[in-house]
Amino acid sequence: MKNKTRDIICSLLFLILGIFMFSQALKITSIMGKDLGSGFMPKVIAVALVLTSLLKLIATFFEKNPSEEEKENNNQDSKGGLLTIGALLFYVLTFEILGFIVSTTAYLFIQMLIFSDEKNRKSLLFLTISVVFSIATYVLFVYLIQKPLPTGILSFL
Repeated sequence: MKNKTRDIICSLLFLILGIFMFSQALKITSIMGKDLGSGFMPKVIAVALVLTSLLKLIATFFEKNPSEEEKENNNQDSKGGLLTIGALLFYVLTFEILGFIVSTTAYLFIQMLIFSDEKNRKSLLFLTISVVFSIATYVLFVYLIQKPLPTGILSFL
C-alpha cells in the first residue's frame, strides 16, 4: 500500500473515531451544575482528534510524490517505529519485575539510541541522562509526592 493511500485511510479512520468519541462524550452527564463536567476533556480530545485528522487528510491531498531519498527515510522511520513499540513492550513487561528505576533507565537509553543517528550517538551521555532522570523521577514520586513506585530488583530502596 502506498503511503498516500495509507495516510488517507488512517486519517478517515481517526476522523470517524473522533466523531464517535464526541458523540459519546455528549452523553456524559455533569454532576455539578456549574462544573465543566466529566465530559469536557473527552470532548476536547475528540475535537483535537477530528481537527488533526482533517489537517492530515488535507495535507495528504496536497503532498507531492516522494523522492527515493524520502522513501528511504520513510523505511528508516518505520524501523524506528517498530523498535519503539518493542521498547515500550519491554518496558511494560519488565516494569514490575525490574522496578521503575531499572526499567525506565533501560527504556530511556534504548529510546535515545533509536532516535539518534549513528554518527551522533553518545552512549555514555544517553546512559547518564537516563539514570539521572529515572532516579530524579523516583525521588520526586516516592519522597516528595509520597506515591510509591515499583522497586523490583532494587527492593532495598
